[in-house]
Amino acid sequence: MHQHYGTIKHIDIDERTVIIKRRNRKQKIYFQRAMFQHYLKYLHPNNILVYALKVREHPNKPYQKYTVKDVYKIVKKSPRKTITLYSYKSIVKQTQAFINSLDYKLFLDLEMSMHPYHVQKDFIQEVIQAGYVLVDKNDNVVETYKRFIQPTKHRTLTKRTLKFLKINQEDVDQGVPYKTFYETFKNILKTYSPAIIVWGKNDHLALQETSDVNDLPGFDQASRFINLLKLHKNVFRLKNDLGLITAYQLYGYEADKQTHDALEDALMTMHIFQGFKAYLNSKLEIDFSKLPKH
Repeated sequence: MHQHYGTIKHIDIDERTVIIKRRNRKQKIYFQRAMFQHYLKYLHPNNILVYALKVREHPNKPYQKYTVKDVYKIVKKSPRKTITLYSYKSIVKQTQAFINSLDYKLFLDLEMSMHPYHVQKDFIQEVIQAGYVLVDKNDNVVETYKRFIQPTKHRTLTKRTLKFLKINQEDVDQGVPYKTFYETFKNILKTYSPAIIVWGKNDHLALQETSDVNDLPGFDQASRFINLLKLHKNVFRLKNDLGLITAYQLYGYEADKQTHDALEDALMTMHIFQGFKAYLNSKLEIDFSKLPKH
């Protein structure tokens, strides 16, 4: 992809456009909303921008003809020194170093109770199934876990929950109390101090909310939660979220649809992590055409 670079001369926040001086001429470039918000803190006059464009005609919006496709680097120059404010290569290198530094890793997935089809103001979602895979630094499996968990506040699951997860009320009735899972999970964290790797932010929030319902402390101080989805978005510069199944297929695995079984999804997360790590270390090539267009 052809890279352009130039000096920022003016920023129009309303139109999301930036005027760039390239050699002896000026060019107006347009940012899509999410990208503009992401880079706005670096877009200041006299900073240098390295970027790629997708050129297309907009009959009703001529200022969108030159739309920014990628940003590679943003640099601030001063008489004394040059400061790199943003660098895509640095993000990739930092992510690689961080992933390689992890010791014990716990791949976690949780399934939640779901709101009824009608509005119920006092309804609170709770964790009703947990699955995790604990591995050591060399990715040897140390322990796996899969349990249904009895909800505390709304013991009878909604029809929506039963249909979506394809389970029965008896499954959770025969499950363990949340406090039992909580103590097991807490002991794993105390014993191995693993990095907890999740896909998205919902599992982290679900643990906190269900702990609150049961008057138990959260896990923020006892562990590290790593959002693997967010790392993918940063490295692959994705505007939208990447689905678990799509990411799984990206690394050469076959799957038709997500089963929403906590242990199976935790195993998928583990395989995605391993593929991502191999890609960052140049041990695996991936087909970028499988990624959603951004």
